[in-house]
Amino acid sequence: MDPPQKRAVDPVRNPYTPGAGTRPPALTGRDDELERFRILIGRLQAGRHEKSMLITGLRGVGKTVLLNTFADIGTNEGWFSANTEIRANTEFSTVIARLSRRVLLEMSALERFQDRARRALGVLRAFVIRYGQAEFRIDVDAIPGVADSGDQEEDLGDLLSELGGAAQAGGTGVVFFMDEVQFLSREDLEALIAALHRASQQSLPVTVVGAGLPLLPKLVGEARSYAERLFDFRSIGSLEGPAARDALVLPAQAEDVAWDDEALEIVLGYSDGYPYFLQEYGKHAWLASDGSPISRADVERAHPIVLDELDEGFFHVRVERATDTDRRYMAAMADLGDGRQRSGAIARRLGYDSSSAISLTRDSLLKKGLIYSPSHGYVDFTVPQFASFIRRHYPLEPEDLA
Repeated sequence: MDPPQKRAVDPVRNPYTPGAGTRPPALTGRDDELERFRILIGRLQAGRHEKSMLITGLRGVGKTVLLNTFADIGTNEGWFSANTEIRANTEFSTVIARLSRRVLLEMSALERFQDRARRALGVLRAFVIRYGQAEFRIDVDAIPGVADSGDQEEDLGDLLSELGGAAQAGGTGVVFFMDEVQFLSREDLEALIAALHRASQQSLPVTVVGAGLPLLPKLVGEARSYAERLFDFRSIGSLEGPAARDALVLPAQAEDVAWDDEALEIVLGYSDGYPYFLQEYGKHAWLASDGSPISRADVERAHPIVLDELDEGFFHVRVERATDTDRRYMAAMADLGDGRQRSGAIARRLGYDSSSAISLTRDSLLKKGLIYSPSHGYVDFTVPQFASFIRRHYPLEPEDLA
């Protein structure tokens, strides 16, 4: 008896979506975070206290995807929202003014918000005048004496209080989504935390949901000692077990395509369960397949293609920001193995007696977001499987040693 014929898969209907912040077809393993966000806005709208939320994790684990999904939930619940990505050297007063303007213009278009939104626009006008943001067009007179003191903490507190009051009067709330929060300066973090604390004390429905690298809780705690009582820190990482399998299986099932169990296990091993890597393997295994079910042979054909895609599109773009000295430091890190490494061990691997000799390089890599410090005296890469990439393309050479 002839073996059953594999049914061809359509490359046009490939469901996998590797991309920066692109929502996967099956958002698996994040139910707890989604529920916590629903509770957050629900309690604030009811006039109850609830912590703002900060999502932390390595690159490629889906932090931005979560923020975008939260935004959809908020919109469906009638909340006003605005989102931004913080960058190095961001002028935070400009960012918060732009986000506030967007929200207030949406509010002012609805009759039940118009009076309070107009007053809040007057406060925003005073804020932008005080902080020299003449490019913002706001067609109302500034309200003097509010958000114009020149003290950023006080003025940002005034602005968020006005926003929260305007939303509360209309029976809803405001949420700002901020990605890459670790790039905020210490001064800006202090002002934001203090402003949120004030809004919380007034039981106003205004909150911030942010995302950033694993060092974010440490930065926030250093900015304000009470920050742990103000934020719900949610750490996300690779997907495990059923969640990782579902990320591959469910999108294929929707297209009436199956995965062979052995093929799934191989992808889970290659990807370590990281969401972005799962999408890359899903995409290219689909393209390599000559029919359902997707097999081990399909995955093996896809594997070198995925490595090339990751090297060029995910890893290499980050190395381009590094100096030659930075690369030597990272080469020494990777040469020591995967996972966190002692700063002193990296220095010794480069031929130095102490880590102080290369502390400036370490600080440079920390500021660029290429490494982070998971605990005192240790560093790790902010991108999963980055050490393997460095070993493949930038191995430690004899001339790199001191």
